[in-house]
Amino acid sequence: MKETEKAIESFGTEQTPPELIRAYAEVKKAAISAQQTCFNIYDAALFNKLMTVLDEIIDGSHNLLFKLPLSQGGAGTSLHMNLNEAVCVLTEEPGLDPLDDLARFQSTNDTFSTAVIIMVYRQLLEIEELVISLQETLVHLEQKYGTVLMTGRTELQDALPITLGQIFASWAGAIERDRWRLHKLKERLRSIPLGGTAMGTCFSAPRKYVYKAEQNLRQITDLPLCRSQNLTDAVSNQDTLGEVASGIRLLALNLGKMTGDLLLYTSSLSGELIHKELQYGSTIMPYKANPVILEFVSGLSVSIKHECAKIEDYAGAGQLQLNAYLPFIAEAFIAIHKSVKKSLVSLNSRFFPGLTIDTRRIELNLAASPAIINTLRNVIGYSRTKELSELIRMKQPESLEDVKKILSENSDLTEAFLDNWFRTENLTTYRDMSFENTENKDI
Repeated sequence: MKETEKAIESFGTEQTPPELIRAYAEVKKAAISAQQTCFNIYDAALFNKLMTVLDEIIDGSHNLLFKLPLSQGGAGTSLHMNLNEAVCVLTEEPGLDPLDDLARFQSTNDTFSTAVIIMVYRQLLEIEELVISLQETLVHLEQKYGTVLMTGRTELQDALPITLGQIFASWAGAIERDRWRLHKLKERLRSIPLGGTAMGTCFSAPRKYVYKAEQNLRQITDLPLCRSQNLTDAVSNQDTLGEVASGIRLLALNLGKMTGDLLLYTSSLSGELIHKELQYGSTIMPYKANPVILEFVSGLSVSIKHECAKIEDYAGAGQLQLNAYLPFIAEAFIAIHKSVKKSLVSLNSRFFPGLTIDTRRIELNLAASPAIINTLRNVIGYSRTKELSELIRMKQPESLEDVKKILSENSDLTEAFLDNWFRTENLTTYRDMSFENTENKDI
């Protein structure tokens, strides 16, 4: 494999990602099948041998023949030559030429970019399923803890009561947006440049071959791929892949926000949620459990965002009729897919199943917090609320019953009024103004 050896000398050697090998072999199979259907180019025995070899490459049987890194110049030409030369070697057909025969009607510029799209589409499908699973987990926890009243905080300061269910709902809402963003991205991503050849002008490619190759590729991949209606655009520009990266970057942003919140809730400072001890937290301190999954996902989210930013930069680095940095884009997507998958699987299978709630700590924190007293602002006024908040702080109540007792003894608020006022549904949803004018108080 002469040209492959030259590329190894230029770029070094490492295992080419199997998911990209598979996708490129599928493109090659679609192209050669279209040539045979339209023009009967190969004799039957050779064609069958080519199909067998490509099927073997697709299923991963010959991955060791692909030793090129994705960090390479040439827009993917070396990878295309590697594939053509590997097929020639495996077919063992004298006179079969990797260019004149196996690259007929094909350029790297339309075939490699099509392979990258197939790979990224599959990654997106897998990520979407994991995001759906995380959303479902969060919605379940939202419903499970819908009546657990706790301290809501803004700017890291106690603010107003909120339910734990509402907190889970806020995370579920963000992940739901990620779900639909990723789903909608698939529509533009499915457009492929196959048949556009070198610059999207379809140079040397017969029309019926182009249509048949597109049809074949849909059948081979079982993906809803469609030929771009603007092939010069599809070959020249990679902003669609940049858009996919932007969508995944928002997912990473939301995962970072959620895990950041959970790190606070599970910390000793709050202690309201408990991260299951999955492994020893210290070699010197026996009783210390570290939030390893949350830190793991938080760290990965930073890495994912940086990889996505790289894709956006590479997508904008194309020049004139081609973007030569598509191999780098593919490499970044592979890193992103691995990190996103690790993050979502870790949360779904390791963190949330072991998460426990310390309801006693939640009540202690709320009882001693000005958040519960802040709800009385429209009842007793701003200044009086501040006075009573200071009193509550000094008394250090340990339950909401203690709070109600202190308030009834030190204000004109009746026990009946406070019992009704401090009901969870009255503190965490729309307020009926007539309720604030109830006769159960005498200010």
